[in-house]
Amino acid sequence: MRPDEIVKKILVARGVVSEDATAEFLSEKPKLVHDPLLLPETEAGADLLVRALSEGKRVCVYGDYDVDGVCGTALLVSFLRAAARVLGSGSKVTYYIPSRIGEGYGLNNEALREIRDAGADVVVTVDCGSVSAPETAFAKGIGLDVIITDHHDPDRENLPDCIHINPKAGPEDGAYPFKMLCGAGVAFKLCGAVMTRMEEDKSLRALLRGGVDLVSVATIADVMPLIDENRTFVKYGLSMLKRGTRLAFRALLSVADTDPAGLSARDVAFVIAPRLNALGRLQDASEGVEFFLTGDEERVWEIARRMDARNTERRRIQESCFADCMALYEAGAPGAPGADLAGQGAPGGKGRAFLLLRPEDSHEGVAGIVAGKVREATGLPCAVLSETQERKGLLKGSARGAGRLDLIALLRRHSVFFERLGGHAAAAGFLIRAENEALLGEALSLDLGEMLKEDPGLLEESRDAEIMIEASDVTPALAEALERLSPFGVGNPKPLLSLCVPAERVGGFRRMGQDGKHLRFTAEGITCVFFNGADTAFPDTGIVQIVGCPEINEWNGLRNVQLAVRYIDMI
Repeated sequence: MRPDEIVKKILVARGVVSEDATAEFLSEKPKLVHDPLLLPETEAGADLLVRALSEGKRVCVYGDYDVDGVCGTALLVSFLRAAARVLGSGSKVTYYIPSRIGEGYGLNNEALREIRDAGADVVVTVDCGSVSAPETAFAKGIGLDVIITDHHDPDRENLPDCIHINPKAGPEDGAYPFKMLCGAGVAFKLCGAVMTRMEEDKSLRALLRGGVDLVSVATIADVMPLIDENRTFVKYGLSMLKRGTRLAFRALLSVADTDPAGLSARDVAFVIAPRLNALGRLQDASEGVEFFLTGDEERVWEIARRMDARNTERRRIQESCFADCMALYEAGAPGAPGADLAGQGAPGGKGRAFLLLRPEDSHEGVAGIVAGKVREATGLPCAVLSETQERKGLLKGSARGAGRLDLIALLRRHSVFFERLGGHAAAAGFLIRAENEALLGEALSLDLGEMLKEDPGLLEESRDAEIMIEASDVTPALAEALERLSPFGVGNPKPLLSLCVPAERVGGFRRMGQDGKHLRFTAEGITCVFFNGADTAFPDTGIVQIVGCPEINEWNGLRNVQLAVRYIDMI
């Protein structure tokens, strides 16, 4: 098949059927954006902000401590400050980022009291607040107007009583056509709504366009699906990052020894995001907002170097915590009971449906990452617990789902155990009393075990190839054509193409890498690279199904096509 035919078949399989939709998907300059005023309550939020800024009131942006919250906060603060200048009111716009370790996720009353005492009249959240109904009521009681902008799944039985801008908070069939914005994306929409109230001021429009790189990084870091409107954000944002339009990102890529020219969504996820997150995981994420807002070049480089150093420290702590968690898993995880898939076995460890792990030296700043790594190693949903500084007797949990499991829905079925709970289908955070740890572990594993009886493949990642190809199809032209489907990520993964080859036509096996864990081989003359596949056993006869994605390998000035293998089956 011609490369364009293969690309078209892949797009059709992903639901991109019409010519217009195909052209938009492949365009280097996509135009798919939605009217911000379609987002529930965005109009009311814009009206309140313009009125507050016009009257010289003080506005505080209250953001989360992760990449999404920090980027969204920087975007909203810079935009609202510019709007205040356009209005000439002298209104002050400040920001507040809670401590991950000292305060935890979401609004808290002490911070709100501090913000009010500092003179704020309006609080606007970024990437948090949808499950903060009591704190919202407290804020209103001390005289603060509250606007929540968020993207996490709301608790529909306990919604905050204020302006609540969240694509998931409106009716299921609401007017906004895309539910999967990140927190910074929702903040971007609020800025767009404010701009409509200010006669589309050109300076504000330019500023907002210049903030797309922040939305792009937040979208990738928060693992949002790279489809629909998010694809537009990420394509333009990556282009800006490659051009080095923002000093902060130039500095961060420089200290990470990464060339921006070839930057991909994967680089954002594994180079930029961890460094932006590192301050909040181990120290103070508010410095991350300053990183984007300050006009002091020396200060930008100082923060970039600190982020890089904290990221190195974070990796050390994370590796230690992960090793402890895997030891608990292998040993049966004493102190983290739960039912195994067969209804018996050691507490919390092998054979369990849901892993609830509390390593002795757990660090809540890396618990979410560690939970994700345990999930990858075991294929099971996992929550890593740590003692919290917020209140004695409480444990903080960071959870990551697996496969098609709706994690937040599972956890909410056991809400009686939680002091606080929030998140979405793939990730969640919670607080529980220490005495409920064993009961929660047992309840989750029993519940999930019953779900697995009904749907045995619930926790499995998809291994379905999207299209069958012949060896002659694997060409540099195909690899280049498939690259047009990027950026790749959740919702738009790298294509999986299936190549079936007689076993006798597979050979030239060679281990790769410092530890010899990777495998290079040929199939019908095509070079194949299988990371972590060195122990794969190949038969002498029969058919070998090789599933992966063709890509260009550049080495010493030469460009060759190779098949990056995802998995291998013997037929």
